[in-house]
Amino acid sequence: MTREEFEIYKKELMERFYWCTTRSELNYLTKEKGYKYLFRCTHYKRKMNKYFWIFDKSDELMKDVGEWKSVHKKEKKEVSEFIATNE
Repeated sequence: MTREEFEIYKKELMERFYWCTTRSELNYLTKEKGYKYLFRCTHYKRKMNKYFWIFDKSDELMKDVGEWKSVHKKEKKEVSEFIATNE
């Protein structure tokens, strides 16, 4: 496979699937929203058994991912501000 063929293949994968990399996002998508992931993978560069989960990408899934990310960023910001004010 040439580099050009690999880049085309990679682009097609990115359009077809969504990679979930955190357990909190996984819990949100599976337990709260009812999605099923296709399979779980182990990250090959890490030796700490870091997993990621592959979902079929859809407009509905990406809308829910966007909602989770906006809430998650807000929570992280609030925690950071709380820590900064209490140091």
